[in-house]
Amino acid sequence: MSASVGGVAAARAVAGGAAAVAGRAGAGGQAGLVTRDRGRLLGGGEKGGAKVARTLQGKPGSRFHLAVDRDGRPLEVRLAAGNENERRHLLPLLDALAKRGIRPGELCADRGYDSRQLERALRERGIEPRISRRRQPGQQIPAGTPVREVRRGRKRILKTPDPHAPHRWPVERTTAWLRNRRRIAVRRDRKPETYEAFLQLAMILILTRAF
Repeated sequence: MSASVGGVAAARAVAGGAAAVAGRAGAGGQAGLVTRDRGRLLGGGEKGGAKVARTLQGKPGSRFHLAVDRDGRPLEVRLAAGNENERRHLLPLLDALAKRGIRPGELCADRGYDSRQLERALRERGIEPRISRRRQPGQQIPAGTPVREVRRGRKRILKTPDPHAPHRWPVERTTAWLRNRRRIAVRRDRKPETYEAFLQLAMILILTRAF
């Protein structure tokens, strides 16, 4: 994401119902936003805690929204309950980046962000939305279109190719780096502030490795 120019791409990973965004930072780079919906187990005693709710898989979990630059360097992170709609956290994350002077020129998002209201809000902020469309119930898939079947809880959904997927590798890679750390992959902290602190620490470690 950038001060005045640039773009953002967003996509939701199939396995975790995730969303990712990549855009431009400053005059020389891209930035991005990624959302991950992970089932995070809470260790010790009864499961619970703030910003925890049951995911589509029926497990208690949290979701974090991450902004990175085009090289995958993390910029901003937000934590939310696992059952909260991704779209409601996109604008607050963009606001947090705007306070730091980071303003993308466009947003490329997957079908999970398909919302006319969100598109209007993005345009009001000077961000051009590039959001993949959801396939409406009963809408026929054009002949010859590659289709794959995925499961969302008990539902089976037919997925068609996402044209923005090739632009998501920086945020997908950074998310994988974060998930490789045990304190991130499994949330054991009842207080969200503790888990957010470990997220920030993991981001710092990634940044120190990047320079």
